[in-house]
Parts: sequence; structure tokens; C-alpha cells
Amino acid sequence: MKIINLINLLDLNKIKGMINTMNASIYETISSCRICGSEDLNEFLNLGSQPPANSLTKKDDPEIQRVPLRLLFCNNCKVVQIGESVDPKFLFSKYVWVTGTSKGAHKHSKFFFESINKRNRGFKSTVLEIASNDGTFLKEFQNQGYEVIGVDPAINIAEIATSNGIPTIAQFFDEKFALGLKNKNKFFNIIYARNVIPHVKNIHSVISGINILLATDGLGAIEFHDASLILNELHYDSIYHEHIFYFSIKTLSYILSRYGLEVFDLAKSPISGGSWIIYFAKEKRNKSKFLIKAISEENQLRINTIQKWNKFALKTISHAEDLKFKIKNFKGKIIGYGASARSSTLLNYCNINNSQISYIVDNNKLKHNLLTPGTNIKIVSKDLLIEDKDNINLIILLAWNFKEEILEDIRKIGYTGKIIVPLPDKVQIL
Repeated sequence: MKIINLINLLDLNKIKGMINTMNASIYETISSCRICGSEDLNEFLNLGSQPPANSLTKKDDPEIQRVPLRLLFCNNCKVVQIGESVDPKFLFSKYVWVTGTSKGAHKHSKFFFESINKRNRGFKSTVLEIASNDGTFLKEFQNQGYEVIGVDPAINIAEIATSNGIPTIAQFFDEKFALGLKNKNKFFNIIYARNVIPHVKNIHSVISGINILLATDGLGAIEFHDASLILNELHYDSIYHEHIFYFSIKTLSYILSRYGLEVFDLAKSPISGGSWIIYFAKEKRNKSKFLIKAISEENQLRINTIQKWNKFALKTISHAEDLKFKIKNFKGKIIGYGASARSSTLLNYCNINNSQISYIVDNNKLKHNLLTPGTNIKIVSKDLLIEDKDNINLIILLAWNFKEEILEDIRKIGYTGKIIVPLPDKVQIL
């Protein structure tokens, strides 16, 4: 099957070259809330200027432009968001995260299907996934007889999905795209977006697009990083330029309701160290007891207050100092495991670079032999770790949210040295 390419996007390398040649900015700074338009914004955490987290480079590539990484709190609608918007074409037109490289993602895809299928009342129906990546999650629906289609702006990843039998449109999802499908009388009984809604700059257009394409009796689902976990377990490494918003149940429900989409249920997800899956519909459905309880707990914990986020900022500064001290004073060879986007924030903010870490192991072949943004640490395959295990004294679990999966890999190859798990909450040495 040939990929459906509805727009002519430039190759990311060409975009990088043009940006650096012209010295043009890849970002803009906001002056008002992206959700409600209020100018009453509080900056409470500044993680410094950092290159976009997934802008991996080759040895001789020009340096990627650094962008301020600041967290703001809207005093009107209570949404937490970053202060700068990076051009989405730069971030997503060519992508290096492939869902299928994670064993945990495959396992979660089965749970995710069962969770949606149960709430879909058993109908075999049409499914649309927004930012579907390599189609790992749609595959579960397809195997159960659902008609599926994916939408993803990364042409290279969309090609992988299509070659694996998941029809994928290489385009950004928005209101204009949705109207195009509506004009072809295309509607969907199920629409879901996993860990993408917090990424989108034009969020109003995306939510409107969901409303346009969702059938009257359809089911919608959004998976998003749980703000209460970000706060209480100190997930400051989840803050990077792709993640524009840091939603709570209350704040995400607010923007959905503005487009006639009513939240009725909630489920826990293990992704990103702890996420929610929020379920919504156009028609009125009774709110589940679990949702009502979760909203009550969120209110009790004061998740939607600037005071809570100010405390988070202070703990972040303290944690970073502790990690820097431990790495600086460690004697011996150090490597990292997991060149995730979140590792980029951690390394850049803590000023840990290639002078301290020899290399980072990652299972994603698309990242091999590239350098981490800003810190210039080479990314390698697990084969080098196997060869080098007796010379390594410390491994930093940068992708700590896949801790059990990575520890199992490390133990299998016979590594016996020390391991640092930087998060959640505090630095642990195993």
C-alpha cells in the first residue's frame, strides 16, 4: 500500500539547514494563555535555554538553536504550559521515536484496546488515531475486526506504519483536515489520541476536529501525563518543548467541554511514568464513580493552584543539584541508558554532557550514531554495552519510566556495576 501524503513537507534536515542559514527563529514566545486567552500568566520554573529534545544531530551538523524552557501558570483557567512554541514542522515532520521499539508499549496496547472496546459497548466500528506513530496501537483494533486509519505528521514514521498494513495519512490533524474527511462523509465511532494533545500548539483546532469527525454516539479517548504525578513524583524531565501543556483532569475537561465533548470516565495508564486515559462523548453519559473520586482527590491535593507548582519548582532545583553532585564526584566510567526526549531535559538542565557520560544505549535504530541535543553524547546500540560491560562502573537510567524493562535487559547481559535511577522523586543508587 502506498502512503497517503496530503501535504508536501520539507525534509527535517533541510528545515534545519534553512533555519541555521537564515538565522531565523524556530520559536515564538506567548503573551497570553493558549487555552483561554488570559494575559494573567505566572512563570514559576525556568529550565534554561535548551535545544528541542528530539533534535538529534550528526557529528558535523550545525548546532541546533536553543529555546527557553519555562513553565507558566494561567491564573484564569489554571492550565500549566510552556512559554515558547517551537515550529511544529521542525518538531514533528521527521521523528525518531518509534512506539514499537518498547516492549511496554506492546503490552499497553492490549490493555488500551480492551479499555476502549469495553466502553464502546461492543460495536465493531471505525477507528481514527491522532498521531498514530508506527501503528502499534491501531494494530490491536485491526486484529479484532475494526476498520482503522492513522494520522501522523512524521512522513518517515507514517511510511513504517503503512508498510506494516496500517493505513496512515502523513499530515497534521486539525480542523481543516477534519472538514476534508467530513466532506467525504467520513465519520468515526472511536477517535483517540495517545500522549499527543498536550503537544499541539493549535489545540483548539485539534479539539474542534475531533468534534467534527466523532459520530453522535461515538467514543473519544485522550491519554495524557498525570499532572498530580508530575508534581508529587517530581517528573520535571517530562517538561520539554514538544510538551506544551501539563493538564490536570479539570483543565483538560474544560477545553473538551468548550467543544461539546463531555468527559464521563477515566482509567490509569502506566505510560510516561503515570498517565490518565480520559473518555468523552458528544452525548450525555453518567460520570463514573472512579472519575468523580479522581476529581475530588485532585481538588484535595490542590493540583490546580500556583502554590503547588511553586513547591514543585523548588524541589526541582534541589533535585538537580543533588544529581549533579553525585555524577561529578563519581569515579569511574559512566554511561546512560535510554536516549529519550525526557533525558534531554534532565541532561541539559543538570549540565551533564559528553565529558562525563561516555555514551548512551538505546534500542531505537533510528537514533544510533547520532548525538544528544546540546550535550553531544553519542547514542549506540546495546551491542556496545554487551562488549563493554566489564569496563563500566555506573549506568544512569535516563529512560527511568521504563525502569523494569531496562533493568531486566541490563541483568541479562551480566552487568554488575552501580546503577543510578534519577527519578521519580529522588536520586536512587542501586
